[in-house]
Amino acid sequence: MDRKLNLSIDNTTLDFTEHAAQQTVDVDLQKIHALFEKETSAPLAELEDELRAWTRSHLQNEDIDKVIALATRAREAFSVLVIIGIGGSDLSARVFHDSFNHPYHNLLSVEQRGGAPEVYFTGDTFDPRKLIGLLEMLKARNLLQKTLFNVISKSGTTTETMATLMIIRETLGDGNWQRQVLATTGLTADSVLFRMHEQSAFYGGTLLPVPDGVGGRFSAFSPVGLLFLAMTAGRDETPETRIRAALEGVKQAHKDFYLSSEHQDNVAYQLARWIHLAEAGAGKGSIVFYNYADNNCLGEWFVQLCTESVQERGTGPNVINAKGPTSNHSILNGIISGPRDKIVLFIHWEELGQDLILPKDTKMDSKLTDIEGLSMTHMQTASYRGTALDFSENGVPNATLTLPKRDIRSVCRLMRVLMDTIAVKGKLQDLHLDTESGNELTYLQDGVEGYKRNFRSFALAPDIGDR
Repeated sequence: MDRKLNLSIDNTTLDFTEHAAQQTVDVDLQKIHALFEKETSAPLAELEDELRAWTRSHLQNEDIDKVIALATRAREAFSVLVIIGIGGSDLSARVFHDSFNHPYHNLLSVEQRGGAPEVYFTGDTFDPRKLIGLLEMLKARNLLQKTLFNVISKSGTTTETMATLMIIRETLGDGNWQRQVLATTGLTADSVLFRMHEQSAFYGGTLLPVPDGVGGRFSAFSPVGLLFLAMTAGRDETPETRIRAALEGVKQAHKDFYLSSEHQDNVAYQLARWIHLAEAGAGKGSIVFYNYADNNCLGEWFVQLCTESVQERGTGPNVINAKGPTSNHSILNGIISGPRDKIVLFIHWEELGQDLILPKDTKMDSKLTDIEGLSMTHMQTASYRGTALDFSENGVPNATLTLPKRDIRSVCRLMRVLMDTIAVKGKLQDLHLDTESGNELTYLQDGVEGYKRNFRSFALAPDIGDR
């Protein structure tokens, strides 16, 4: 039986029952639902053209089987996996690592990791400190030749990523360095990595695709994210069982997305509606993404998903990444006492996994006796409920996405729901209308082109050190 993902909204702090904006949005949501329903019978090529092929990533069996086979083989051949990527190319892998793998994964023995390799990330900066440290560590432990480097870039020209690959190539030596590099990229000659592979094949004699019509921030369930998920399968798992669990969550979210736009189980529509009304109807320009767990990367992933997708034409909410209760001691006062420009979206987990019970009769201090015997998960839930109530009592609009447990199926279901939420929010902002390229602005990111252009200008200037 499916354990639901639930959305609960505190309407006492942001009530649009009598507001004209609510009626307008509800009509718009019905029209948007009709547009998305048409996709169910559209050929994949049409979704690729519209940059929405990511909605069928869970159905691409050829890609999925290829990932499973490559991961199974690579786990036998290598002791270390290094992800080389930036933004959408590595954020989903970071979420998976942060959420599912042991928090001290790399310090465990191979047996304790269930045969999974050690994991490291690079290629997301020009600051050389960590890359130098990574390569020094791999050399010192005689692991360099046992390391698989997964370089991820659709174009093969992402400068941070490719600069890192150049350093790694030099470190491995000119001989057979490609045998330790697995490339995930576009499968056309437009990609530099594709052209390199044609000249001298990368690991496995094959490439993993960044599929057409799948942007980086929507690529978690393509080979971009699935390879990492499969490679790091732990004890009592296999690469296949891990991927199948993830895709079960995605499939459920996909199914729910085609319920009516008013259905309570169609969380993506209900959440997009709340966020849009808060922004357009009440001037709330920021979402505090309050993940009530000790995980940072899910919030970082959502920051990119939202801000790069729907902050267009001078509209769209900003996202502030927070985690409870840690952030209660850093930003909570500002939420309650500062500018009233924020809404709060809690992510609440009914089960966090293995639990700890505080001992009784510790005799540490009388002020501590009231929490003796409580479980830490219970206290985490109490902290969430207390924080949500505090926001409500102080007029801070908040909503909660509640998931049954923090496991692969639930997290991946949540990620797909959030992707769909942003897709709906983009249409509510009319980002699909009147674009010169013919593509929906939700799936573009033209704003970064100026940075790239200016970067190259300064990078190629001989006197940059004097500026």
